[in-house]
Amino acid sequence: MGHNVRVASPPFVSRVLSVVSRHRLASGIAAIAAAGVLTAAALPSLAATNVAASSSIVAEDPGSPSGAPATPVPDPSADPSAATAAPAPGEAAASATQATEQPKPKKPKKPKPASATHKAKHVPEYPRDKHKGKRIVYDKALMTVWLMNKNNKVVARYPVVGRFDRPVKGVYRVYSKSPHSGNPFSKVTFNWMVRFAWGLDSTASIGFHDIPKYYDGTMMHSQKQLGLAIARGGCVRLAPEAARHIYRFADVGTKVVVLPSP
Repeated sequence: MGHNVRVASPPFVSRVLSVVSRHRLASGIAAIAAAGVLTAAALPSLAATNVAASSSIVAEDPGSPSGAPATPVPDPSADPSAATAAPAPGEAAASATQATEQPKPKKPKKPKPASATHKAKHVPEYPRDKHKGKRIVYDKALMTVWLMNKNNKVVARYPVVGRFDRPVKGVYRVYSKSPHSGNPFSKVTFNWMVRFAWGLDSTASIGFHDIPKYYDGTMMHSQKQLGLAIARGGCVRLAPEAARHIYRFADVGTKVVVLPSP
């Protein structure tokens, strides 16, 4: 004896599909067919239904007594950005190489000597002599003085005013010091004199001191001109604070290294 089977209407089918998990769609269809709700002829059209709608449609579950909406099942394949692609081996190796690479240290620029109108450029942190220990280094080409301690560390570095032809390059020793001094021929006075060499006639002392002042109190030149080779005498002129520092740093017998002019 045959049974009459009704084919479910499309609205009812959509409501049934909305509560079926995407991952169990095939088994759900088979169960519905076995229950006699659908005919075998209706299965192909049911399988062709857009299953993506089941992840976005919230339908009322007819089997729920409270009529609460069924929770939609998210579709991971709907959002391409949901899956994180693993980097290729070559890309991972390149990233690791970039992370371990250290920037190369910049090569120091070659110093450019001073002149009567231009100050030296790219003056190095350390003096260019090969001596060790406590000393004063006077680089005539750069118009710069360094104070070095016994551990060969830089204590201070100062721009100076001097001249290229004196004193001549070589190694000297401090032989006397005076907190106040002067030159009656030039009618100037100066402070913090540290003598280490002699002039060409072997009678005039050459040393470090602050910028001379004429008897009327006018400075021989400004502190802004420190670093220029504009001196007429042989002494090495510094700012007052720098000259005082050298005076306190140096003892009689302290080594003074004079580097050549450009």
